[in-house]
Amino acid sequence: MLLGVACPVLRLRVKWRSIHPRFIGEPRVASSELLRCKSIDQLISDSENPATRLKKSLGWLSLTSLGIGAVIGSGIFTIIGTAIAGQQMQVKSILNAPLLEYLIHHSASFGRPGAGPAIALSFILVAIVCGFASVCYAELAAMIPIAGSAYTYTYATMGELIAWIIGWDLILEYAVSNMAVSVGFSAHMVALLDWFGIHPGLRWITPAYLPGGLSDLQGKTLYDPGWHFGFNWPAFIIVMILTVILVRGIRESARTNNIMVFLKIVAILQ
Repeated sequence: MLLGVACPVLRLRVKWRSIHPRFIGEPRVASSELLRCKSIDQLISDSENPATRLKKSLGWLSLTSLGIGAVIGSGIFTIIGTAIAGQQMQVKSILNAPLLEYLIHHSASFGRPGAGPAIALSFILVAIVCGFASVCYAELAAMIPIAGSAYTYTYATMGELIAWIIGWDLILEYAVSNMAVSVGFSAHMVALLDWFGIHPGLRWITPAYLPGGLSDLQGKTLYDPGWHFGFNWPAFIIVMILTVILVRGIRESARTNNIMVFLKIVAILQ
């Protein structure tokens, strides 16, 4: 989102610094070391260093599958249900409620309204936004043709401090999205086990912390809001298995992802 908004500004700064004599072949030294930038030539030179150079292992199919897998995994199989139905949670104290929600609604109750049939319109709007974002990334990738994505682009245009912040933002983004996808994957795994007649204990298929508690379909309270003994072990096992695959190498990870994306597409088409 940040790159999509700032792309025109970044484009002008990158083009100016690529032709300005001050920035050719050496990093920019700003008034503060925290805001120093690397020139495009320096970034490309560092990426070609044999000791730190990344091996190009992914083809167009694997790269496309990465994008499709992220959209299908988190958008369709995980959060689409709550996006359609909405979500409402009640906390016992305003101290546990998000500050922004309380300032707007003056209530400890928070959640999100359901989209209902308008979810189809949401997909269209998101597709348009993704299209603009892809154009921004394609332009930046053409200007700075090395690995690193948002971190590298920010380092080259806005400085080391902002790049450091963007890097940690990406780590948090991946951590939160992976947790959400793993919990959704766990729900599908539990449903599959139920189909085979295997019923794990409730405490081992729910998060250890439930801000809104947990109730069954009849409205009976299973867990009060707060902490309880247990954790979502299917989600934990899924994350550990994927971590082992990632550690083995990028080729094995890409091959596994291609297979999973193929199965997801087959499931959607059916």
